[in-house]
Amino acid sequence: MAPDAEAAIDGKHDLPIDPDFAVEPAQRTKGSTPRILAAIAVGGFAGGLVRYAIGRAVPAPHGGFPAATFGINLAGSFILALLVVFVLDILPPTTYLRPLVGVGFCGALTTFSTWMLDTDRLLAERHYGAAAGNLFGSLAAGLAATSLGLTIGRAVLAHRRRTRALDKVAA
Repeated sequence: MAPDAEAAIDGKHDLPIDPDFAVEPAQRTKGSTPRILAAIAVGGFAGGLVRYAIGRAVPAPHGGFPAATFGINLAGSFILALLVVFVLDILPPTTYLRPLVGVGFCGALTTFSTWMLDTDRLLAERHYGAAAGNLFGSLAAGLAATSLGLTIGRAVLAHRRRTRALDKVAA
């Protein structure tokens, strides 16, 4: 595990360090870019399908709170935060998981633009309370979902470390 990742778990950093910054261009293989783009495309296709299906299943009522967009963005915030901890600290090194799930799936699943369009629609229809709830509630809940994802991921990591330490003592 990288020293920065250990520091993140020990509380010396608030968030893990992005592993893409540690990879020098000379270390990347020439053929990896098309495969990474393919992983992003596959993840984006899946995330877009899930988003579309949820949007069709739970349409926002006229003047009502956009629950589908709210829920989708919360789920994406949680998934992305959990993924960051798993990719950086728990799973073996991988080239494609982060582009597939983080960039592709979560990128297509969640959307800032729909959040803002829903808020604008509510303001235009003079539903000020619902617009404020959507704007500020989504932000607060998204931060909470991100924090929860990071906390759960770090708890899994701490449990794995304790289990390994106990296994070493028992051996």
